[in-house]
Amino acid sequence: MATRLHVAEATTARDGSLFRNHVLPHFSEHQLGSVRALDVQAWINDLAASGLAPTTVRRCVQLASAVFDAAVRDRLIAVSPVSGITLPKLEHREMRFLTEEELADLLAVVHPAFWLLVATAAYTGLRFGELCGLQVDSIDPLGRRLRVSQSLRDVDGHLSLGPPKTSASRRSVALPAGLAEALGEHIAGRTGFVFTGPEGGPIRRSNFRRRVWLPATSEAGLPGVRFHDLRHTHVAMLIAEGEHPKLIQTRLGHASIRTTLDLHGHPLEGLDESAAAALDAGFRSVTDKSRTRPTATVVEIGARNGGNP
Repeated sequence: MATRLHVAEATTARDGSLFRNHVLPHFSEHQLGSVRALDVQAWINDLAASGLAPTTVRRCVQLASAVFDAAVRDRLIAVSPVSGITLPKLEHREMRFLTEEELADLLAVVHPAFWLLVATAAYTGLRFGELCGLQVDSIDPLGRRLRVSQSLRDVDGHLSLGPPKTSASRRSVALPAGLAEALGEHIAGRTGFVFTGPEGGPIRRSNFRRRVWLPATSEAGLPGVRFHDLRHTHVAMLIAEGEHPKLIQTRLGHASIRTTLDLHGHPLEGLDESAAAALDAGFRSVTDKSRTRPTATVVEIGARNGGNP
């Protein structure tokens, strides 16, 4: 763990927890050279049978594999026993996004102190940490823009400000006029964080989820909807407006457009029929003209020239 470079604090905390809870309990008493592929496969099967999500099982395997790979590099063992094992199949999860009516229902019941936070999430696509890390000087109400330059992290109860998730996450996002006005009124005469907790301090994600988000989604009839689904909702809005995937990538702060399409491509599926309908008018026009084109006149060249070709 200590040899890894450029790993986010939250990722280090997550991996440390997985390592302590799922990797070490099984392998800590084994000598490196005594572990076989069958042992690893049995461990993987046990993790899957215990109810762990496939993505979590795979992450545990990656951590164990890193240990054995390091042992191979240091010539402590000849071959990693993780090679060639079978991993649990990943389950495709459909992205959840809110309709306009569902979003209106949610905003109608969310605690008034956090109404603007939820609205900003839906209409900018910012991540929760990016929203909570926004400073007043990051908002330009007149220019209708906000700047994402940092993110607030809550790791094991410790709050810290750091850079966004990726370099592409440092971005400037255009705001709808109404949202820009609301944010301008909200930050007038203020300094520090744009969105704060009840006592004016930074927002803790766990407290927000328990005290604000879960009660609001329950009252709105939207149980199971996550705050992150507001990000998917933003994408669905942009797709419905016909925006290009490259623009969507930029607004979300994804490093690659492939990430955007892989994570948020589901709403694009319904556009295939729309595209076909839009092409129909052109098809009918072209085919009608081709059917009514005058028949060409055939001229016998040889006859006109006295039979000479």
